[in-house]
Amino acid sequence: MNHQGHRTAPLTLAQLAMFQALRDDLSAPSTIEVSYRIEGPLDVAAFVASVGEVVQGHDALRLAVCWCGDDGPHQWVRDTPPLAGLVGCRRVKAGTEERFTRYAVGLAGKDASAPWDPRTEYPFRLRLLQYSPQVHAFVATFSQLAVDGSVRAVFDRELWQAYRRRLGDGGPAAEPGPQFLATAEAPDHGPADDLATAEFWRHRFAHLPGGQGLFGDTPAGAAEAGTVELDFALDGERLRSMRSAAGSHRATELVWIQHALVRAVFDRTEADSLALWQPVDTRGLRELRVLGMFTVSLPLVVRRAGSAPELVRALTEEWFAVLEHRRVTRASAEASGAADLGRLVGGPERLVRLAYVGHPRQTVRTAVGDLALRYGTYAPPRERAVDGVHLKAGSWGDRIEFHLTCNRAWFTEDDARQLRAGLERLLVG
Repeated sequence: MNHQGHRTAPLTLAQLAMFQALRDDLSAPSTIEVSYRIEGPLDVAAFVASVGEVVQGHDALRLAVCWCGDDGPHQWVRDTPPLAGLVGCRRVKAGTEERFTRYAVGLAGKDASAPWDPRTEYPFRLRLLQYSPQVHAFVATFSQLAVDGSVRAVFDRELWQAYRRRLGDGGPAAEPGPQFLATAEAPDHGPADDLATAEFWRHRFAHLPGGQGLFGDTPAGAAEAGTVELDFALDGERLRSMRSAAGSHRATELVWIQHALVRAVFDRTEADSLALWQPVDTRGLRELRVLGMFTVSLPLVVRRAGSAPELVRALTEEWFAVLEHRRVTRASAEASGAADLGRLVGGPERLVRLAYVGHPRQTVRTAVGDLALRYGTYAPPRERAVDGVHLKAGSWGDRIEFHLTCNRAWFTEDDARQLRAGLERLLVG
């Protein structure tokens, strides 16, 4: 099928799940933000040209969505935009870097919340702001109809490889990798794989703990009740204690955070089980290098355990089972009871959610001087719709930052603070 002379492909399962969640308002915000503070002698022209090289090398960064009649939504690839309009560059007059940071965070928030129509816009908004010749802010916002969290790794890796090469420090450009549109056109699985995955998720959805009643009777207007948002961080001795506790329980950092969230929620409910929803990358081996949207939200079914070691073991087994059956296709989703696909990105069952992102710590070494990068500096604080409890964890080598969001229908500010205190206690061990 063609659109404006371009080959098209149907949306992937992850894209279609997102599309259906947004079908009442296709331009509603649903984005991934990438930002970092750049300290050092940045060559702006080389930087912008390097961004253009990344955009040209990944068709997912040039996707557009079209409606193809009875065949439903399809996607096609635009041409690479000219460098002149690719990155919005400007110098910001601010008396202090603190004011500059507030400005950059506010601008990132506007980009993330502004209406976005993938039928007419490129799936990104890119800005480079200068505080001084030695300090810049790069703020990038991407549509989740086009890419998932893998876009962070692409910019961590390919952008700076291209930048070093343009300054004469790198080797030749890498050969273009596999592209997203070709992946979207290819069949996901063989029938046997689809059958096994469908059976796994059919059983999971049939025994999925109901969200109703987890925190008590659902009050009227829960969806419009608003949220309580709290931040906390672990570093220094408390971070070492947390990682030591995780190691002594033979848990990865992610599983240890899962365990703390689940135990803290069980402390607030009489339920014997709950569903912990988490974004899962469904890529297979052939898509590992493909930038695109492959992430869906899948549930871990967790039962109340008598001790931390028992819960860690149960979570580890459940997490590996979900990963083993992560390759959900349209056919297996329909057969499993999630035919509307909205269950994979939203719905009343998703009362307990966790999002975990690992961040690198990087210095870009060039012949004209090193650049020190600090990731996430300009991430916008945004109030998201949360049905129950949502914990977001960003992990660096020297700290982990947490953002806890609770629905006011079930949690007063005091309740949320108690939940935060319980989480900190359980994390540190």
